[in-house]
This record gives sequence, structure tokens and C-alpha cells, in this order.
Amino acid sequence: MDFERYYLDLFEILTSSCKKIASGKFEPSDSEKLFELAKKGRYPSFLAELAEAFGMMLVKFEAREFQLKETIEDLENAKAKLEQYSQKLERELEECLENNSK
Repeated sequence: MDFERYYLDLFEILTSSCKKIASGKFEPSDSEKLFELAKKGRYPSFLAELAEAFGMMLVKFEAREFQLKETIEDLENAKAKLEQYSQKLERELEECLENNSK
């Protein structure tokens, strides 16, 4: 077995997956490759540890993305409620002004 070629191929898979993830244009297969490479005992330990570290960064990134989307949704809902309340207050003010002018 040509260990040099084997290691280079593994690093190429790792590098390619990490580049796609870093660009934000990755598919589930890219993260699957990353987590496959993180299997200790199956791949060289230094490569598995590196893949695991990148995998943890990916998990944290995805968690942060999810949290940001939820925050944006909460803010949009709050904004909609404020706009409704503002419109209600404007209508009540108009009614109050109309009643006072009579």
C-alpha cells in the first residue's frame, strides 16, 4: 500500500470538505465525509483529530445559524406586534380627536 498517496487522498478529502463548509456552500455529503474521517481507529489519529475539530466547528456554526434564525424570527414577530399596536393606537387617537371635535 502506498501510504503517502493514501494520506494525501485523505487530506484532499478533508481539505475539500472544509473549503466547501467554510464557503457556506456545502452539502450534507461534505459534513458526512468530515465525520467519517473523524473516526478514530479507522483513520490515522492525527487526521481523525483534525477532522473531529473541524466537525465540532461545523456543529457550533450550525447551532449558531439556527439560533440566529430563531432570533430573527422572534424579532420579526415582535415588530409585527408593535406595528399592530401602533396602528391600534393611531385609530384610537383619531377616534378620540373626532369625539373631542364634536
